[in-house]
Formats: sequence, structure tokens, C-alpha cells
Amino acid sequence: MKHILRRSFLLATVATTLACNLPLIAAAGEAGTLVVAQPADAYSMDPAKHSAFPTANILFQIYDGLVTMDGKGELVPALATSWSNPDPLTWRFKLREGVKFHNGEPFNSQAVKFTFDRALDPNFKAPYYSRIAAIKSVEVVDDYTVDLKTEKPFPTMLLSLYEASFPALIVPPTYTQEKNGDALGAAPVGTGPYKFVKWVKDEEVVLEANPDYWGDKPKIERVVFRPIKETRTRIAELKSGGADIAVDIPPEDVSSLEGGDTKVETVSSDFLYFLAFDTTRDTPLKDKRVRQAINYAVDVDAIQQALLNGTGNRIALTLPANGFAYNSEWTPYPYDPEKAKQLLTEAGYPDGFSIPLMTRKGRFLKDSEIVEATAGFLRKVGIKADIQYLEPGVWGQISEKKGREGITFPGWSGRDPNLVWFPLLKTGQYQSYFSNPELDRLLDEGGATIDAAQRKAIYEEAAVIMKDEAPHLPMIQPPLIYGLNSKLNWKPRTDSMIDLREASFN
Repeated sequence: MKHILRRSFLLATVATTLACNLPLIAAAGEAGTLVVAQPADAYSMDPAKHSAFPTANILFQIYDGLVTMDGKGELVPALATSWSNPDPLTWRFKLREGVKFHNGEPFNSQAVKFTFDRALDPNFKAPYYSRIAAIKSVEVVDDYTVDLKTEKPFPTMLLSLYEASFPALIVPPTYTQEKNGDALGAAPVGTGPYKFVKWVKDEEVVLEANPDYWGDKPKIERVVFRPIKETRTRIAELKSGGADIAVDIPPEDVSSLEGGDTKVETVSSDFLYFLAFDTTRDTPLKDKRVRQAINYAVDVDAIQQALLNGTGNRIALTLPANGFAYNSEWTPYPYDPEKAKQLLTEAGYPDGFSIPLMTRKGRFLKDSEIVEATAGFLRKVGIKADIQYLEPGVWGQISEKKGREGITFPGWSGRDPNLVWFPLLKTGQYQSYFSNPELDRLLDEGGATIDAAQRKAIYEEAAVIMKDEAPHLPMIQPPLIYGLNSKLNWKPRTDSMIDLREASFN
């Protein structure tokens, strides 16, 4: 199996630079500086204008949501101090008083209403619209009380409001409207623990501690995010002291980083590796027998063992094994290449066919190796996957235009079917390339049912359809492995969001 490394490094134009005296690339190890090396640069500094976790990792330091996730994975207050349900269609939030945005604008109910009205506007086309789509209106009760109204009961509201739902991060109304929103997209202003300093495109994003933060003050004065696509380069930067956090460490490198100036933190992720099939265009993928054949054709267990050293969880459907309604009795398609060939013949493709396979390289742990291994298994049954590695910005642009063709390896996360199946499989959703009326009905019903037992029963019915229709090839719930400066005190989260609010150096 070829391991293809393409070195694309640095040097583009400055997208935004605010006046400061910092060096062009800040170094790890400097007093009060923490450097994070991750695979991709920011797509936009506007939280409602992207769908990428590397971007979210940066913006989470700048912005806050109404709720947040604690170290145990529980949802707890952030800009909202409490919430209640005056009726089944209303979520009432009491807001934190005395909070200001970095530019001095006040945080209040009007800011919350503006944030959601903007992201919910269909003309705005927020990439993560599905996370907040159930909110039909936002009503100001008083300066620090706001009601989020829904047409149906919405059991996963809190999961739709924390920082992994990117458009739910609260933005300042006056500043956001400057230059038709372009100001925010280039130089962000939030309420978070760090303030924006500068963004040198494809080189670094520099942040500084917000001395007026409403929560515990950051212990580290300056944070730098560096986009380093290649895994080996990120590891080399960590070992040389050029980075304090390096994401997506391969399992085979863990032992070499345990000791001396580096260490490793590993956590089970909520993330999902899978293949998604575009059934909206006139290709062989419209036939469910072809999609089933692909599920039979790929030996996912062998890929996991060879490339991830057996770490992570094999998933039977596109949902984390620790997610709501996941049934441990579900089983994935077994590896059966002869069955795959039989199904392809029945579908009219005895000699196979060619199809694009679109993805990014270096975005996820072992992503290119997994994609190439998958293509190798497909070749054995006659399917020639034309792998197309897209730069993050191009991927974002294509996604916005509903342009993901053929097979994709997109990645996703979410601990509830309403956050995974609904955006990925409900007809017409931004990330959906599939349509089934009965599945649509069940997804709508599951997303509007409060009773947990009833919801599980609904999603069991949906699972039967998904298994048969095979709109995805579910693969692996991978681990999150971070290489760290041995002096850094920091714990990762299961949702892969990098939260530096409590980070410190010994």
C-alpha cells in the first residue's frame, strides 16, 4: 500500500493582519505561548460560515456558545446560566449579565437573537444550518432572557447550541454587519477567553488572552494555531519544540513520544469515518445493490487493524457507538467480495465502473491511507475509484455548491441521530446526498419526540432502512491521539474540539 506524502507548505498572502509586534511565526516554548499544530488553516473567522473542525478549534477560543461541554462530556452553562421549558415548544434561556464582546459591545438577548436570525436566514446558507434548523424563531423576553421557539418538541436543543454547532457561537450584532459580514470573517470579535491578533493565511493565527473574560482568566497569554498538513512534519515540530500540541498522532508513533520532552493524550472520539454515496446524480450509486456491493467489498476490520493498530470502534451504522440510540446488536456488512461482485452483476455492472472518490488529505488521522486502502479493495471487485484530494478551502466551496460527487470520505460527529442522520440523510439537507420518504418521516418523528424510549424505537426503524438502502459505508469511530509538550497540562475532549480555557504549563 503506498503511503503518498505531498508536501505543500506555507506561504500565501496575508488575509488579515492587525497591528502588532509579534514575529511572523511565533514559537512554542516561549514564555506564555502555546502553539497548536493541526492539519488545516481556518476557512473563515465567521463561525456561521464554515463546517470544519480545524476552523472551529480556533474560533472556540474567541467565541462562546450558550452552553458548553465539561470534562465529563456533560452540557453545562456558558453564556446562558440556566434554561427551562415553559411549554413543549419553548426553550427559555437566562443569560449571563455583565459580559462584553472584545470590542466593547454588550452581550444580551439582542445579540442572541441576531446570531440565530442571521444563521437561520435561508439566504445566508450556513453550512451547519441543520444543527439549528429546528429553531423557528427567537423572541426577546427581556435584556437577559430569550426564548427559542420550535414547531415541534426538540429534545436535542442543548446539543444544537454548544460550540460543536458552529453557527450557535454568539457574534456581536453591530460589528458583524460591517462590510456585509466581511469584517467578522477576517477579524473575529467574540466574548471568549482569547482575542484575535492576526491571521497570516496558511501560516498562523495568533490570539492573545482576554483580560476581561467573564470566566476564569486564561493561564496562557498567547495561543498560536499553525496549519501543518503532513503528519510527519507535525510530529517533527513537536519533538523540536516548535509545537506544544500536535493533533492526529498515528498509533505507531505513540511509544516514541512517551517520555522526555513529549507525552501523549488519547481519548475515545465521537467522530465517524465512513464513505458517503451521492445518489442524486445519474451514476451507478443510484442503485442500492451497488451501494450494498461497496459495503461488502471493503474489509474495514483489516483496514482498522493495519492502519490504526486495532484502535477505535468498528461501527455498524453512521453513529458513534456511545451515541444515543446506538444498538450494540447492530452488525455491519461482512467482508464478502464474491457477494459484492454478484450484486454488481445483478445491477448491470459485471465489469465494474469508474467513480470519483473525493476527500481531503491530512484532515483526519490516517485519512489518505484509509482512502487508498479502500480504493484497493474496490479495485478487486472492479470498481475503479478515482481519488481526488481537495484542499480544505476547495472542499468547503464544493460543499457549499452541493458539489460532492461520487463517493466521499467526509468525516462527521454527533452523539445523537438527530445530529448525524438528519443532516446527512434527510432529503434536501445541506450535507445530504440521499432521499427516502419513509426515512425522512422517521427522522422528523425522532427529532420531535421527547420520550427517550419512543425515540429509540423510532431510530430502530430508521436503522433497518439505512442498513438496506446503504447510503453510507460505516467504517470506524477513531481515537483522538494528541502529542503534547510534556510540561503542558491539558485534556482533550471526545468531540475533538480543542478547548484551551484551562490549559497551563508546569
